[in-house]
Amino acid sequence: MTTTEVRPLTRMRAITTYTIVGTGILVGGLSLILSAGPWWHPALVAPSLIAAIWVVSRWHSPPRLPVLLGALAFAEITWAVAILVGVDVPAAVPVALIGGVIVATRPWSRSLWSLALVALIGATALLSLVSNPDSTLGFVVGSLFYTVLFIATFWLNDIAWKLFTELDAMRASDAELAVVKERMRFAADLHDIQGHTLHVIKLKAAVAARLQHTDPERVAAELAEIERLTGETIDQAQQLVNSTRRLSFASELVNATALMTAAGMEVDVSGGDTRVSANEDLFALVLREGTTNILRHPVARNVSIAITADALTISNDGATGTVRPERGLAALRERVAESGGALEVSHEADAFTLSLTCGRVAA
Repeated sequence: MTTTEVRPLTRMRAITTYTIVGTGILVGGLSLILSAGPWWHPALVAPSLIAAIWVVSRWHSPPRLPVLLGALAFAEITWAVAILVGVDVPAAVPVALIGGVIVATRPWSRSLWSLALVALIGATALLSLVSNPDSTLGFVVGSLFYTVLFIATFWLNDIAWKLFTELDAMRASDAELAVVKERMRFAADLHDIQGHTLHVIKLKAAVAARLQHTDPERVAAELAEIERLTGETIDQAQQLVNSTRRLSFASELVNATALMTAAGMEVDVSGGDTRVSANEDLFALVLREGTTNILRHPVARNVSIAITADALTISNDGATGTVRPERGLAALRERVAESGGALEVSHEADAFTLSLTCGRVAA
């Protein structure tokens, strides 16, 4: 994975690696010890098992094929010697582990690699005809069982991992899409405010230019109307930037919860009544800006929203590194201050908290 791998992928990869490595040690090491005779039987197989565990621990970013084939050759020779000296079937586990990784990491011809590995291990198991002919069938069946087991395990693990990364990519796309939709909504609102007015201003300016020498009074009236329309447009644009249009906090809360849940986050909302009366606009503004910031940096796993009559707190984890000041938060802090409230931002460890406290807020 790349250096930008998000935390859920890193955690999933670590869990998978520990599980596979633990299984390899348990199946290979413990079963070999329990089935072995003299102490030197496990000691003979131990180096190849260590090499196999090393390969398995790097399944997500395996060594180059020559290194894998070298490890497989070492494990195969060790197992052949182990058969000849009477070591039991679990000595085949290192070969099966390394072979499973090789099969899973081949983008093409996995079936051919699987058949080749099965043929290799099956043929090697026939060496038991030399040391212990009565146990040949058990050697062949047992070694092939380990081989098929680990090939299937690593193959299915690779498929599951790719599906998981695709789902995470879709989650990231949904979060990015949510931000894009919000920007498009703002652009549409801005167009609604300014588009018609600017067109009228353009026409009135053309009329004033045409009549400037013939009807000075009409020109003065048109210029005054242009000044009025321009002032109204500026005020409306400022209202849009500050989102002072009447907002529904309940609707914003439902929308924010849906967006963050779709982005793969756990959202916990505490506080019974979302109708915050005179503070509703500020609550909705802060919630919208907080949601946008969280979706813009989608590494959070848990988000909590606490609501009281005069305070709103939005907290999320995943805020690793240094959080840069957002322009939106700076402008929003000024808007909140003008309304008699306070907006606080805190960043401790990986937790980022946005807190709104309202004083006397105009309706």
